[in-house]
Amino acid sequence: MDFNFELVINSLPFLLKGAWVTLQMSVLGILFGTLCGLLLAFFLLSRRKFLEIPTKMLINLIRGIPFIIQIFIVYYSFSSFGVEIPAFASGVLAMSLNTAAFQAEIIRAGIESIPKGQSEAATALGVSKLQTMTRIIIPQVFVKILPSITNELITLLKNSSLVSVIAVVDLTRVGQQIVSTSYSPAEIYLAVSLLYLLMNLMISQGSKYLERKTAIYR
Repeated sequence: MDFNFELVINSLPFLLKGAWVTLQMSVLGILFGTLCGLLLAFFLLSRRKFLEIPTKMLINLIRGIPFIIQIFIVYYSFSSFGVEIPAFASGVLAMSLNTAAFQAEIIRAGIESIPKGQSEAATALGVSKLQTMTRIIIPQVFVKILPSITNELITLLKNSSLVSVIAVVDLTRVGQQIVSTSYSPAEIYLAVSLLYLLMNLMISQGSKYLERKTAIYR
């Protein structure tokens, strides 16, 4: 059969709406996940057993469970307690928790890679620990881990296709809906894959731009 370009063109507005939902979820997931990952990284570096041990257990638990199962756990756990959370919010929460577990180790490794002499020098100059962390350590860590965080965002964006199982109308879900009525899976799924590729290329280019802008902290 001939490739149906007309179907792809007519479906493009709907696919773009789904892509926007996917991008929103991915950005929110990476933002909340980074904040949670930063907190978990501090727990890992705290040298306090009551913080370090539970954090390690949580990270290993999340990293050891398939992401699709995590989505189901988040989505159905709250409803079992009588709390209804929209599918979009459940998807963002699951994505945030998932990426936080991976980012915690990335951030921890980044912080440990900074020479301790910098912190000691800042203390000798009377700089507080908070200022040392926010003005000296974190900017350098951000530059060091930016490639790893970019890879994590790309992975998260691709994994976001799994939230369609809880009826989030993302790019994958829209593609499935169009295929169910058009019976043309080849054309639609090719268009879906190209949109995912385009979003990932945008993320990669944005990361390269940030690397150039933050080169001063290297």
